Amino acid sequence: MIWAIGALWSAPLAFGYFCAWWAQQRGRNALGWFLFGCFLLPVAGLWLLAINGDDRDGRGKSKDKTIGRGDLLATRKDVI
Repeated sequence: MIWAIGALWSAPLAFGYFCAWWAQQRGRNALGWFLFGCFLLPVAGLWLLAINGDDRDGRGKSKDKTIGRGDLLATRKDVI
């Protein structure tokens, strides 16, 4: 019986951990997303998909222009 209770909590805790990791990578509140992912698993999953879609443009590229490697040369900008 105790193993069944542990099995029922393992998926929400794992998804809460994933939500917290994702939030930390995006600069959002990791603790809030961990709790949101643990207790409202289906809602948090749909919300993550919606937010991730908003962070990208139509071609799947990130809209954030600061995510590049600033130490690399841009051929068009630096050579021409």
